[in-house]
Order: sequence, then C-alpha cells, then structure tokens
Amino acid sequence: MQLTSEEARDLSQRFRGLSVTLGDLRFSHWDELSPVQRESMENLEWSLLNASSDMITSAVGLDLDETEVSFQQLQESAAGAGRALQSLKTVQIVLNIATAAVGLAGAIVSRNPGAIAKSVAGVYTAVKESEA
Repeated sequence: MQLTSEEARDLSQRFRGLSVTLGDLRFSHWDELSPVQRESMENLEWSLLNASSDMITSAVGLDLDETEVSFQQLQESAAGAGRALQSLKTVQIVLNIATAAVGLAGAIVSRNPGAIAKSVAGVYTAVKESEA
C-alpha cells in the first residue's frame, strides 16, 4: 500500500486534531494538573502538531506492507485515540494515549512499516486500557 497525498493529509488532520484535543484538556484541567503533568502534556501536544506538519511532506509515497497495517487501521488508531482523549479523566491515561499517538505519528513519518504496525498496536492497547 502507498499513502496518497489525500491520505497523508487526512492523517495529518487527525494528528493535528489530537494535538488540539490534548491542548484543550491541558487548559481545561490546568488547576488539577501538576507542573510536571502540564509540561508533559504540552510536550506531547507539540510533538503531535509537529508530526502532523511532517506528515504532509514525508508520508506521501510511504510504502506499507498490506499484511502489517492498512490506511484504515491508521485512521482508526488516530480516531480512537482522539475519542479516548476527549472522554478521559485520568491524567496518566491521557499521557499514555498521547505518547502512543506520538509514537505512531513518528513511525508514519519515518516510513518504517514495522514500527507503524507496532505503533498501531500500541495506540490500540492504550485506548483499550482506558476503557477498562
């Protein structure tokens, strides 16, 4: 499978959305968060935003082994992370999901199919743990 420019743009928008959601959570729970938690969330927010920008230029032409991961799985991972972030109350779970999403974004930008497959599984696991 090869990501088209449209698919790369779609993924970029999803990761930008995760960044915005994480920033919104950080500000809406500012007084509840410790300085360390605020800094962690801000760093993850910027990592997601930067990955979103990198995706537009780097993800086009990404060759993926269809047996490992599909574009739909990439979309579902990003969307699932976004939904989970919006409904979470535990800071550590938010940080776990955001960290997994940053890993997925980095794997996509690095064009490493094995890392992408592993990162999709990581996002899935983080989201599922949040539902428990």
